[in-house]
Amino acid sequence: MNDHWWWIAGLLTPVAIAVLGFYAYVEQQARLLKTRSGPIPGGLRFEANGWSVEVQRAAQQVQVKTRMGHYTREPLAGGAGQEQRGPLTAALPAPGLHIEVTRAAPPEPGQPALPKGLCSVVFRASDETAFAAAEKTGGERHVLRLEGVPEPVAANFQQFAGQIRVWVEKLDHNLGLQMQLRQQRAEAEAAAQARALARAQKAEEQPPQPDLEPAAQIALWRKAAGFSGTSDVGYTEDGKIDWFIDLDPRGRITLHADRHTIHTTLLGATIASLAGELEVAVRDDYWSEAEPELQSFRLFKGAHSDVRRAWRERLEILCDKLRNGEISPG
Repeated sequence: MNDHWWWIAGLLTPVAIAVLGFYAYVEQQARLLKTRSGPIPGGLRFEANGWSVEVQRAAQQVQVKTRMGHYTREPLAGGAGQEQRGPLTAALPAPGLHIEVTRAAPPEPGQPALPKGLCSVVFRASDETAFAAAEKTGGERHVLRLEGVPEPVAANFQQFAGQIRVWVEKLDHNLGLQMQLRQQRAEAEAAAQARALARAQKAEEQPPQPDLEPAAQIALWRKAAGFSGTSDVGYTEDGKIDWFIDLDPRGRITLHADRHTIHTTLLGATIASLAGELEVAVRDDYWSEAEPELQSFRLFKGAHSDVRRAWRERLEILCDKLRNGEISPG
C-alpha cells in the first residue's frame, strides 16, 4: 500500500507543480498588466507596475515616478544637460507638455498585430511657455522615456493621457491669453508715452504767448480756431483766464483749462459732472480708433449749478447731432 501511494504521489506531484506554476504565471501577468487611475486631492493619478503618473493642478506640473526610466534635462539657453537612468522621479511642467505612446514591438510581416506587444511612453516638456508667461529667464527642456510598457497598460495609460491633454490645452490657452494681454498693455503704454511725447514736443514748438488781457486772448484763440461761438470765462485773482469754452452751433469747440488750449469738435466727446465742474473730454490730433484716448478739460468752476446744467444739455445735444450725422463740423 505504501508503495502504491508513493507511486500516486510521484505521479501527481509534477502535475501539482505545473498547476501551481501556471497560476503563479497568470498571477504575475495580471500583476504586470494591472493599472489603476482616478482622482486624488488636487489632481489625478495613474498607477501601473513599476511606474506612476500624477497630475498636480496647483503646481501645474506632472510628476512621474518609475523604477526604470531614461530622463534628460537640457537648459533652454544651451549648455550641458543632465541624464539619468534607472529609478527616478521627474517633475515635468504641464504647460506645453506632450505625451507620446508608440508601439515598440511591431508584428512580423504578414502576421496580425501582437495583442501583448511592448510600447514606449515618452514625455516631452519645457519651461519655455510658463517662464515666458511669468516673464522669467532660464528654464529647461525635459524628455522622459519609459520603455517596455506592455501594450494593454499603454492602452489604458493613453486614455489617461487624454485627460492630461485636455488640462494642458486649457493651461496653454490661459497662458496664451495672459501673454497676449500683457503685450497689448505694453503696446498701449508705449503708444500713450509716444502721444504724450508728441504733445509735449508740439507744446514746446508753439511760440510763447504774450500776456494779454482776457478779451485780447479770446480774440487770439478765436482767430486760431477760425470761428466765434458762445463763451463763458472764468478768472483767477490775478485777472488771467482760468477756463474758457467757445462753442459753435455746428459742433466746433475751443477749450482752455489748466493752461492748455485745444481747437477741435464735439464728435466723440464725453461730458460729465464732477464736484461743481463739468469735465469735457474731446479728441485731439493724436486720437485714433485704435488708440481712442480723449483730452479732458475741467470747466465752470465757481459757476452756478443752473449754468453748468444748461451748458451740459447744450453740449450733449450737439454731441448727439454729430453722432447721428444731423450736423457736420465742416
